[in-house]
Amino acid sequence: MKFLSNLSSNVFLSPMAGVTDKPFRQMVRMFGNHLIYTEMVAVTSLLYENKTSERMLDLTDEKAPVAIQLVGNNPEHFAKAAIKAEKKGAFLIDINMGCPVKKLISNVSGAALMNNPILAAQIVEAVKKVVSIPVTVKTRLGWDDETINVVEFAKYMQDAGADGIAIHARTKEQGYAGKANWDKITEVKKVLSIPVFANGDIIDKQTAKNCLNKTNADGLLVGRAALGKPWILSLIDGNEKPKDISLIALEHFDRLLSYYGRKGLYIARKHLAWYATGYSFVAQFRQKVYSEENPDNVRSLIKEFL
Repeated sequence: MKFLSNLSSNVFLSPMAGVTDKPFRQMVRMFGNHLIYTEMVAVTSLLYENKTSERMLDLTDEKAPVAIQLVGNNPEHFAKAAIKAEKKGAFLIDINMGCPVKKLISNVSGAALMNNPILAAQIVEAVKKVVSIPVTVKTRLGWDDETINVVEFAKYMQDAGADGIAIHARTKEQGYAGKANWDKITEVKKVLSIPVFANGDIIDKQTAKNCLNKTNADGLLVGRAALGKPWILSLIDGNEKPKDISLIALEHFDRLLSYYGRKGLYIARKHLAWYATGYSFVAQFRQKVYSEENPDNVRSLIKEFL
């Protein structure tokens, strides 16, 4: 529980590939100093000093806490990557044991590690030996409805030395579909002494409250509800929704261009579409934004629609 006392909130931003990059983290920072996770970083790519992956470890000028999430299947590689992550200034290191993407599953990474608790434990042990910061695990309920093993798996992780565990309350087979089963998180919380964080179907202040009451979790990870809403963590904490979304979208757009250069124009498209989600003009806005090649014209579209 010790590392939780150093955080200003128990509501965190979940790691999301293609989303929780530096510009998005900067946007979330505008609304509070919450713990934010990086995109998952492959340990093998760090081993070969892949420039894209190395850049994902860049926490320069990020004063608030950032968790670096690592993914892979080799304990030795994890240890080397963890050392790098700590040197970069990570608040904690999170080990991905829940991603359902086929490429990772076929490589015995992500959610596939739930089927190999011995290897999963070896990975945690290897990382714990080489870093002084907290080490956590993010996982799921199990492979499918017939093989839900999160309670037993969580015990393995605790015994291996994990300082906390986050549970996405869906199975690997569910992916991101269907309803999250918070009941299983409640079961895990009853048998562990380390912090347990709940993830899945937490979309606003009320669902956050319901989840905490149901599970007695120590904290919450918010994922897809943050798409187009970098203020969502602050909203769950009880603060007001910003009045002018166009100003936020413009700021995000400019940060993406500054960070990625021309590539930022294309990365921004999905984010701008998320900002417009729920509005009657979303289809028209998306069509125009996705076909526009001039950054100034995109800015005009943001002002016009949002």
